[in-house]
Amino acid sequence: MKAAVVGLGPHGRRIVDVLRDFDGLELAAVVDRSETALSSVELPPDVARCRSDEDLWSRGDTPVVCIATNGPSHSALAVKAMDAGARYLLVEKPMACSLAECNQIQEHARATGTRVAVDHGRRHAPIYQWLRERIASGDWGQVRAIWMQRPDIGLGCNGTHSFDTAMYLADAKVERVTGWVDEPLKKNPRGEQFRDPGGLVVMELSGGIRAIVAQIEDGAGPTSLEVDMTGARIRYCEKKGIVEVIQRDLSVTPGPNRPPVFNDVPLPGDIPPKLDMPTMIRGCLADLIADTPLASDARHGRAAVEVLVATYLSHERGNVPVELPLTGSEDIARSLPVT
Repeated sequence: MKAAVVGLGPHGRRIVDVLRDFDGLELAAVVDRSETALSSVELPPDVARCRSDEDLWSRGDTPVVCIATNGPSHSALAVKAMDAGARYLLVEKPMACSLAECNQIQEHARATGTRVAVDHGRRHAPIYQWLRERIASGDWGQVRAIWMQRPDIGLGCNGTHSFDTAMYLADAKVERVTGWVDEPLKKNPRGEQFRDPGGLVVMELSGGIRAIVAQIEDGAGPTSLEVDMTGARIRYCEKKGIVEVIQRDLSVTPGPNRPPVFNDVPLPGDIPPKLDMPTMIRGCLADLIADTPLASDARHGRAAVEVLVATYLSHERGNVPVELPLTGSEDIARSLPVT
């Protein structure tokens, strides 16, 4: 099937690179308003370089469209793509900048029979898949808390990844959100029209699980994860690929001269410990065109946006907990200029 990439920023170019050699997909066109962006990317001679999305839709020959633009344009581009005949759609996160826009994408997808995936790539990273499987097995007990820290901007740009990761690992829905939104510390690199600072988010998930996400604009990083369970503790540094899993022997009851017993759990040798962006993109694309249920579909993309909107609502209301799902018409329509 022929595929197109809309938006040639850093992530759009990564998708282009993966599509150069992807079984089942052929890169047919790229779109960007910037002539500099269009001319700077190396492409096979038969790949069309389009200056507008209308140029792409008029071709009518690309059933697979990857939207890699900034957040505020996602919903309009998604609807146009579906109207032009796209039936496989990969949307960069955040899925949209409001729940109303997420709903619009979902409703249009149902009406047109389009398969929509959202680019939450950690769902396709072998290390995160292994952690989710081991957590779900019950061998490590039950999840009690998840902690995630990321540097740089912003709650929309990067925080939505963390929201989704917590829900993915715990296999649980968010029921309540308490949030603090920071003041921006610098100009948004994607343009002055965007406002996407960091902040702190506490998510209360089903099953009594709490997840804390710290998006620190001037943080040193690198991104880190900790999962605290009744029978194990997980620590993971994405940058260094350091994975530490310590399992507690619950058959041993601590007492005088009888300390608790902990055992290291090794990572299987066939699972790479570091995150690999091409692997995650390849996983998203393979998932998109498969005949199986999507690992990251529009429901998951919307769930992350709902946490984002609830974070802002909590902050504005004095950091009070906000119940999910959001149902008020103003909350559903609330639009955030995030990237």
